[in-house]
Order: sequence, then structure tokens, then C-alpha cells
Amino acid sequence: MRRCATLLALLLTTAALPASAVALPTPAAAVAAPSAARAEHGTWTGTWGAAAAGTASDTGYAGYTIRNLVRTSVGGDRVRVKLSNALGTRPVLFAHTTVGLQKMPGSAALAPGTLRHLTFGGNRAVTVPAGAEVYSDPVSLPLAAATDLFVTTYTPEPSGPVTRHTDALTTSYYATDGTDHAGDTGGDALPSTTRSWHYVSEVDVQPGRPEYATGSGAVVALGDSITDGIASTPDTDRRWPDRLAERLRASHGPARGFGVLNAGISGNRVLHEGTGPSAKDRLDRDVLRRAGVRTVIVLEGINDIQRIPDEGSADEIVAGLREIADRAHAAGLRVLGGTLIPFEGWRTYSPEQEAARNTVNTWIRENGGTGAGGVLDGMVDFDAAVRDQADPHRMLPMYDSGDHLHPNDAGLRAMGDAVDLDLLGRPGPVRPTPPHRPARSLSLTTTPGRAVTLAGRATTVSFRTRATVQGPGTVRGTLTTTLGGTRHTQPFAVRSDGRFAQVDVTQDVPVAAGLRAGEHQVRITVAARDGRRRSRTAVLDVRRLGCGESGDSCPVNLSGALDRDAIASAEHPDDGDFDGLGWSYAAETVPAAGPAVLGGAPFVFPSSAEGDRNALTARGQSLELPGLRARELHLLGAASSGAVEATATVAYTDGTTAELPLRFSDWAAQPQPGEALAVAAPYRYRAGTGREGPAVSIFARTLALDPDRTVASITLPDEPRLKLFALTLDRSR
Repeated sequence: MRRCATLLALLLTTAALPASAVALPTPAAAVAAPSAARAEHGTWTGTWGAAAAGTASDTGYAGYTIRNLVRTSVGGDRVRVKLSNALGTRPVLFAHTTVGLQKMPGSAALAPGTLRHLTFGGNRAVTVPAGAEVYSDPVSLPLAAATDLFVTTYTPEPSGPVTRHTDALTTSYYATDGTDHAGDTGGDALPSTTRSWHYVSEVDVQPGRPEYATGSGAVVALGDSITDGIASTPDTDRRWPDRLAERLRASHGPARGFGVLNAGISGNRVLHEGTGPSAKDRLDRDVLRRAGVRTVIVLEGINDIQRIPDEGSADEIVAGLREIADRAHAAGLRVLGGTLIPFEGWRTYSPEQEAARNTVNTWIRENGGTGAGGVLDGMVDFDAAVRDQADPHRMLPMYDSGDHLHPNDAGLRAMGDAVDLDLLGRPGPVRPTPPHRPARSLSLTTTPGRAVTLAGRATTVSFRTRATVQGPGTVRGTLTTTLGGTRHTQPFAVRSDGRFAQVDVTQDVPVAAGLRAGEHQVRITVAARDGRRRSRTAVLDVRRLGCGESGDSCPVNLSGALDRDAIASAEHPDDGDFDGLGWSYAAETVPAAGPAVLGGAPFVFPSSAEGDRNALTARGQSLELPGLRARELHLLGAASSGAVEATATVAYTDGTTAELPLRFSDWAAQPQPGEALAVAAPYRYRAGTGREGPAVSIFARTLALDPDRTVASITLPDEPRLKLFALTLDRSR
């Protein structure tokens, strides 16, 4: 009787919920256990993954549309997505989830013909319980390797903390207006950006005929901030697992069938919870349950070592690594151990910690070296790949990001190159699929749509083009840029096999000093060898710098208003102070003094010579403007200690005024909507210390003016956190 009552209660509970909010635990929607994941070899392979590292917002993201950008490592004929509420405390309703290829780098728009709506157990909406993850149903979207894919979610209701991977180092997009934009193919409705991945933890592909010869499977990189690529250049996919994936795609043996999933979490530890659950505690979710996983590379322990002697020991770390290896072996995986890289110079470094690192590395080499026959199936000597042979306690300077713990792009590349592909084993078999005629498609996008250059100056202008193509085998063709009567042609080749593939080409177009001022058309054409062709037109705007009648862009003279030296040199890092705390821009990372196009607008950049004032602090002062009619005012600046959102007031000579929103991002943050990245500096200087991270930027922002009125002045907000380097008025043509 009790069993019947329980069943009746469950049925009543289900009936009381909206049908769209319930996902029945069908095989397509349920998360596979480790043994089930192994049984799926030849059916599904992970092409991208990220570990749940932390949470955001205690009340969830009600009314948010989040468009997460991920990059595939291996191709397939169909796609499924895993949504995660692993670290949440309340159920999350996903009302709408979609996938689609990114149309163009730096854009939230989707490539034509690639939008797909996902279902979960046949329903568009799904409620994911606290602590759970859920797979979508498969959807037909043939994807090549190395494609940029959007996974977009819409969450209409409040929930508990939002599961996320904090340090994605990839720009994703979102909207907070309470409207479902998951099905939007354009990007204008998602104006905000983030460099965290929210809710999505895995993308899988179903291999097909192209993988029949090589097989298919996944390699998981289990690690900390070094695997997470924390010091790599954002939006470039230069983590060491990315480099490994690149090498696998270029290989000609069975290893070509491997996808690579990054399970790194910055601050992660082997033994105890740090940033995110410990490596031992998250092994099932982040490694063993990944689709098609066959091999795991473990690079963990440096954060545990930094707690010695207050907590833990080298022997305990070794015991933890042994436990991880034993559990992975029990699930049928190959296990490679990665040696810990040197970190002398890091803020916690001590001889005792160095001894612990050597103890752990000795165990890894003894158990994973050639013919060792130990606990590990192999070893990746990351330590040897990046250490300074003259001082093996330190990283080689050319690989050091500057903090002496995290490798830079070059160091991460060396780590990815250190992996012996033969140690990864062989991918699993792929079920043969019926032959079919490969689809053919071609679309083209170019940025910028409008480029600005200065008259009388020989220069080059870069146009970046993305072609999204489908065709049999490898698609070959040319991309041609035409300015005036001059053509610049570049060949391309991309493996498609009938799947959507992306070709990114940057062409630097020479602009002669004698090119007349005004607007010129730039024609970009992509032509495939099979006769398909697409074209786009961009505009090159050649502007005359000056405030007289013949000038198009008028630089505002700020020489009497500059009140701060915000730029320092390597020889004298104490010379500048941008933020009032002793930090400054590095002189070698900013433009030379004089005219330059920055963030798509013309400016005159100030001097960075020692002792020169080169920035003005916004303190509510009024700045006199040249008396002319202008359509736009360009501002070059940045904020410190957080973003600034304030109001500036423009006065016209007829006595009227206009209030204009003035928003600038923190110099260590990414651009906000409406802001252009003008200067990207990989590091900064600190008084008394010298070069340090993080990367910092200067931004350009444009304010619209009344072109029928003559400007007189601009009154800045009283906001000392905002500093400006240059202002320019653009006339109407």
C-alpha cells in the first residue's frame, strides 16, 4: 500500500508542474555513469569540456540569456550538450537552449543556417535539480574540428547559485532584459560580455564516416590554473590542452581521432577543496563521466605544495595522485602523470616546497617513465619542457608570464608539445555509417565594416574575414581583397568532410600616403575551387587630421589639462601612477606620441617620456572645445578600481546643453558594450616592483553630438577613477 501511495504522489507531483518544465530521465537526457560513458565509445565523443569551478549570484540569473562560446577539438555529424547545475543549491529551469556557429570572432551573431533548437527528453524546457547535470537530445549539426560554437541558454526564473567555470579566457555574451534571445541569429540583443562559462560543461559530437578509419575518443586534461591557461592571451585558445588538440588534428595516425577536454580549475588542489572541489572529489564528474574518454593527463599538486608546511605533505600528495590513477584505471582509462613545473620567484616559494615538488616529480618519473611499469601508463615531463637548465628551480624566462608560476603563451605551447602522442593510446572504434552526399554551403563575414586611416600617411589596414564552408573532403579556395585597382589574394584550405568548417583570414591591405581623403570601397571575395563565390564590401575612411576647414578629425588640445603621469618605463617603474596605488602602463606597450588610429578612431596620443604628464583625471572640470560643428566626440581613456558609469555635459555656443552617458571599463577588465579596445598591454608596472600582471587596456568610446550646432565645451563628471588620454571631434561630411 505504501508503494502505491508513493507512486501516486509522484504522479500527482509531475502533473502539477508545467509540461515544459519537466524532463523525464530518458537515456538522451540522463548523465551517464562512468561505466555507461565507457560503453558509449563509437557513439559519442567529447569535443569540448569545462569543469564546474564555482558559482555566481545567490539568486540565479532570472531573465538572462547567456550565449557561451566554446571551441570544438574534434568533428562529428550530430551534437549534444550537457547543462550543469552541479554546484547549485536549487533547481534551475532552462526554458530554451540552442546551439549555432559563431558568425565572426568578436560577434554574438550566428552563422547562417547553423541555429539548432535543443530538446531534453523531447521537451524544449528542462529543470535540472541541484547538484545534477543533464544531456540534451542529439541534434543534427555537422561540425568540423576547430569551430567556434555558441551554446545559448535562457533561464526565466530565480534559482540558487549559478554553476560556472570562472576563468574561461573566452568572451561570451549575455542579455538581462527578461526576453528569450536563445533563438536570435543576430547578436545586437546580447550586448554584455563575460569571460566565464555559465551552465554549460560539455559538448559532444557523434563521429561518422570520416572517423571510421581512425576511431574516436577523448583525452581529458585534469589540472589547475596552469592547465586552465590563466596567463594565456584571452580569446586565442592558447592553453596547453588547446595546443595538444592542434597537434592531434595535424597528426596522420590514430591519434587524429582524439578530442581534448580541459578539466583545469584555477587554484585546484589534489587533497582538499580550494577553488572548486578537489581533484579527487571531482574525478567522476570531470573525467570518468566524459563521453568517449580513454585517457587522462593529470597535472595537479602545485597548489597543495604551496600549503606546506602548514597543511599536507609530499607523501600525501603522492597518495592522492595514486588514488586518482587507481580509480581511473578501474574505469578503463589510461593515466599519464604530468611533472610539476618550477616556481621559484612565486610569492609563496620556499626550499621546503621545492623539495616537496622534487619528491612528487620523482614519483611521477619512477612510475610513468619508459619501461617503469608503475602506477602510471606514461609520463609527460612538463618540468623539463619549461625549466631553465641553468637554474632548474625556475622557469625559463622566455616561458614565464612574469609571476614565475604560470607559463605564458610560449610556455604553454612548449607544454602542449611535450606530450608524446603515442602515449595517449588508440581511440575507440566507430560504427560505420551509410554513405551520403556531402552538403555544400558558403557564407562570408568581414570586420571591420568601416576602417579609418589618416590622410598623407602610408599604412596598412587589417580586415579579418571568416568564411563558414561545407563541402566534400578539404575545401580549397582563395580570399581576395580589392582596394581601388589593387588586389591581394590569399589561398586557404580547410578540412570539411561535408561539415560546417570555419576559415579565418586576416589580410593587411597597404594604403598609400597619396590616397585621397574620403570614403573608398574595399571588396572582399571568397571563391571556392568548385565555383562557389561570396563577396562583401567594407569602407575605408581616409580622414584629414586638423581643426581647420579642411580637417575631418580635430584633436582637442589637452596640454594644459593633463595632470597625471600614467605611464612608466622598465628603467623607472616608479615614474608613473595611473590608479593612485602605484600601478602604471608600461611605456613600451602604448603607442608612440603623435597621431594614431586607436579603437577605430583618430587620436593624438600623448608623450610617455619620463616625467611627462599624459592623462587627465575627471574631477568635474570643463574643457574648452574647438568651435566647430561635429557629429561625434571620441574619448580615449580607462578607469581604475572598477568601471565608471557617469554623465558628461556638452555645451553648444547657442546656449543649449546635452547630457551624454560616459562609461569606461576598468583598465584590467574587458570592454563594455559600445567600447572599443584601443590599446592592449600584456602587463603593467608597479612602483617598487617592476613588471607584473594582469593585462591592462585603454579604451575608445564615441559620443554622438548634434551636427547642426557648434560645440563650446564638455564638462566631465567628478569621478577621479576615470582618466582620459585624448579627445577628438569628428566633423560631418
